[in-house]
Amino acid sequence: MASFAIGDTPSPTESDRGPAPFGVAPVAVRHVVVPLDGSPFAERALPVAAWLAAAVGAGVHLVEVIPPGDDEGAETATRYLDSTCRHHHGTSWDVVRQDEVGDALAAEVTRSGGRLACLATHGRGRSPTIGSVAVSLLERSREPLMLVGPAARAVTASDAPLAVAVDRTPHDDVVVGVALGWAALLARHLDIVTVDDERGGDVPELERYVRSVEARSRGCGVTVGTRVVRDAIDVRDGLVPVLDRTSALVVLGSHVHPGHGPLAPGSHAVSIVHNVAVPALVVPLPLAG
Repeated sequence: MASFAIGDTPSPTESDRGPAPFGVAPVAVRHVVVPLDGSPFAERALPVAAWLAAAVGAGVHLVEVIPPGDDEGAETATRYLDSTCRHHHGTSWDVVRQDEVGDALAAEVTRSGGRLACLATHGRGRSPTIGSVAVSLLERSREPLMLVGPAARAVTASDAPLAVAVDRTPHDDVVVGVALGWAALLARHLDIVTVDDERGGDVPELERYVRSVEARSRGCGVTVGTRVVRDAIDVRDGLVPVLDRTSALVVLGSHVHPGHGPLAPGSHAVSIVHNVAVPALVVPLPLAG
C-alpha cells in the first residue's frame, strides 16, 4: 500500500496516471460441459467443445436432462450419451433426472470449479432471447457461456485470433479482462473491436478509445490489436462481417434481467450470436443501475 508523510510528494492519483491496467480474469477449464437432447442441432456444439478441450487440456462432459418419471427416456438417453461420448472422444457423461432443465444444467456447470458450458443455440426465437436454455444458464450461473449459433463452426487454425467487442462503457473492463484471460490461455492474439453505429460519429474519438484499451492491456502477455468498424447500420451489421472464419471466437458482454430470464431488450448479443460464423463466449453483465 502506498503511503507518505507530511513533506513527502504524494503518489500520483489514478487520474494523473490515466486508467489502470486491465485485470486479467484467470481461466481454468477442466471440463467442457455440453448439454444434449438427442438432436443433430444440439450436437453442433460437440466440435467446438472438442477443440476447446484439446486446446486447454480439458475433458468433454456430456449431459442430458430427463423428467424424473421418464424411465424409457432415461434409458434412451443413457444409450445415446454413451454412444456419442465414445464417438466424439468425450471423457464422461451424465443423465440428470429433473423437471427444470435450466436448474439442472446450471447445477452441472457449477457443481465443481473449472467447468465451462458449451451449447448450440438458434440465437433467437419467437421472443428476443438467445434461447431459453442459454439464458437460464447465464442467469443462474453468472459465468461465461460458449454459444454456437446456427452459422458458427469451430475454427482450428493456430493463427486465428480472438476478438472482443467493446462498447465504450464501464462494462468493457469486465469483458476485456475475460477476453485477455482466454487469449492468454489459448496463446492467441486478441483483436479489440468497436463499431461506429451512429453514422457520422466521432471516429477519431473511437480510435483513441480502442488505443487506450490496447494501452491498458500491455504487460498481460497477450499481443493486442485494435479495429474501428465504420459506417455500420448497427452493431450486428458492423461486427458480423469482421468476425469471419479468420477469427477463432468472439467475446461479448450481455445484460441479463435478474429473475426474469430474457436478455435485456435490444441486446446486441442476440443478433450477433444468431449470425456470426464463429463461437461466441458470452459474459453475463448486470443491468445498469
